[in-house]
Amino acid sequence: MKQERHCLSILVIGLAGWCSCIATHAAFPENAYIPYPAVESMDEGISWPKGQALPIFAKPASPLDMLVVQDLSKDEQITFSALQGLVNRKQPRILLLDRRSDEGMTTWPETAGLALRDADELDSPYELIEKYEGEIKGVVLYDPEKNPHYRNLAGTVAGIKRALPVTSDVYEKMKQQGIELPVSTNLTRLELDSSLEIYEYLYENYWDQCDKRLIVSAGPGHDFHHTRDIAAAVGAAVVWLDNREPAERDLMRKFFGDMKAGEAIVLGWYTTERSGITTASEFGIGTLPADFFMSGSVYAGTDHTLRIPKVPKMPKLENKVYVAVFISDGDNIQYCQHAMRKIWDNAKRSRGKVALNWTISPGLADIAPCIMNYYYDQASDMDCFTTGPSGMGYMMPCNTLDEPGAPVAEYTQNPDHMDGYARLTETYLQRTGLRVMTIWDNASPMQRKSYERHGRNLYGATVQNFRDVPSVESSVENRRLRFEKLVIPYASTYEHIHGSLLHEIEQWDGRSPLFLAYQIDIWGEMKPHRIVDLARALDKQFPGKAEFVRADHYFNLQQAAERLPYNLSMAPDTLAFSSDPNADSDAVIDGTPTTLWTTANKDAQLGFDFGAEYRLSRCVIRHAGAPDCNTRDFAVSVSTDRRKWKTIAAFRGNSDNVTDVEFPMVSARYLKITVFDAGQDARTRIADVEIFGRP
Repeated sequence: MKQERHCLSILVIGLAGWCSCIATHAAFPENAYIPYPAVESMDEGISWPKGQALPIFAKPASPLDMLVVQDLSKDEQITFSALQGLVNRKQPRILLLDRRSDEGMTTWPETAGLALRDADELDSPYELIEKYEGEIKGVVLYDPEKNPHYRNLAGTVAGIKRALPVTSDVYEKMKQQGIELPVSTNLTRLELDSSLEIYEYLYENYWDQCDKRLIVSAGPGHDFHHTRDIAAAVGAAVVWLDNREPAERDLMRKFFGDMKAGEAIVLGWYTTERSGITTASEFGIGTLPADFFMSGSVYAGTDHTLRIPKVPKMPKLENKVYVAVFISDGDNIQYCQHAMRKIWDNAKRSRGKVALNWTISPGLADIAPCIMNYYYDQASDMDCFTTGPSGMGYMMPCNTLDEPGAPVAEYTQNPDHMDGYARLTETYLQRTGLRVMTIWDNASPMQRKSYERHGRNLYGATVQNFRDVPSVESSVENRRLRFEKLVIPYASTYEHIHGSLLHEIEQWDGRSPLFLAYQIDIWGEMKPHRIVDLARALDKQFPGKAEFVRADHYFNLQQAAERLPYNLSMAPDTLAFSSDPNADSDAVIDGTPTTLWTTANKDAQLGFDFGAEYRLSRCVIRHAGAPDCNTRDFAVSVSTDRRKWKTIAAFRGNSDNVTDVEFPMVSARYLKITVFDAGQDARTRIADVEIFGRP
């Protein structure tokens, strides 16, 4: 596998060259990725360095060879998805499409600007095998009539051998096309009766040869092509074990036990949701639900420069009810690819009328940045994106709903596993600009501490009790990270959530702001237009007393209401000013690294006026240069009157993309950054600045 490290800015974030002893820097994850400078496209190969969750592919060819999966039999889909992965590992050249896709068969290729070669140009799909025969080393024969799980064993072996998994019927059709690939491995000779025996055989004979950063969990009776291209491209194991069965769950634990929290991801799905998710969660491993996700080996080669939306100023804190509504199921990358696109486009008239908090998968940054950028580009100021549960990949650190194979319990009990998952999550929060997280279901004290310690980009997270653990509570960890218990998780009807809101507001004493967080089940009736209806109904019943807000605003407003530190850069009274009148000072307080404050002035100054004195405690500076020309020498100072300044931190020889500095609380109305050395090209570039303080 070709490793193209130069195409990614994988950075170790820290603070260097301290000249002030009063500041302490945050504990950041190793190899944390920052979304600038822009990621360069590769012409060839796969990039999968340490710290990156999923492999990134080269820029897709133009035009791409196209196949529609409905034109293939079940086992031909197994063969051609492997062909797609083996060919695309050099450069994406084959695209599989599903004409039943909710969003439309060619919607995403058109969105991504991909050119397609008409499938009608092929007399037979086997012409594609003939076209790329030189990149295939052989075939792996299997017989699904013996047991359908041989499909997964064959897919695993084929990825390792760089071969195609084929039945005897498919192999015969290849020969009729004049394709004479040798048999690399003949699995038809095996006499393994049960699925457990097949995966035990896989574990004993092939698991050591697999890439253990990724495992694909795919049903051999229905998931015939989804995500199997990724498995073939990187040599990942393909399994399907029923975690409700003790023996099969124990074997799944053996696989997961050989993988590392913070580095490993599951692609696919399970026989049942909670039995599978909790098994992976024991090891701090997240799952990207993907049993209907298509052609990741193509979309993972699209432009990886994420266009993170601007964040509007939050409203002034008033004595009213603030409501945040979270839309499920964005952790599910197949939902992001299919159903969400249809829901999003159909909600065009509703979006922008009321705050909608859309969960989305941070993993799209790797496997389909074109999908993430579509939503980012189309977002209104009222559309806020948060992570699906419970960070980078669906994890369930604490299960609150008793189901077969998944009793109520704390599953992520090992602190190292939890820390690994939290660090990986922070990497992707930094990369995608996501600041709020939904957790399914609850988080223990240890887990909350881990999220706070490693999740520096988080404003807050929601927790929930589905049914069986009434002790789930809200909390604030280290006076910084808020965990908010949802009033209702997964509300499926308008009547349910409307009745709850009426009850909560009628019980409110009106003496201080009330904060209410809800999650709606997107698969039910609560589509975006019904959330708009809900907001309008409340406004009629309680004029001027209830406001639906973005999740990032919700958590900062709540911190402000409780006189805890919050992001003052988001506050409506905060103004930015600069020693260079031609530089766009507001660019550093718009919540996105996409816009820059840039100046060539020597000893340039960038300042902030909060409109009143605050107790400041933290400053985060997102530099925007390449590592060799980042803001090199600079100081951070504060003032109450803009005449006398006190330096609270100074830096020499900085080469990091993010400076996150905490300091003892100091009263100030103003803060400024003075740049003494802008780096190699003597031009200062700062993308974003956050200052945290309390009244």
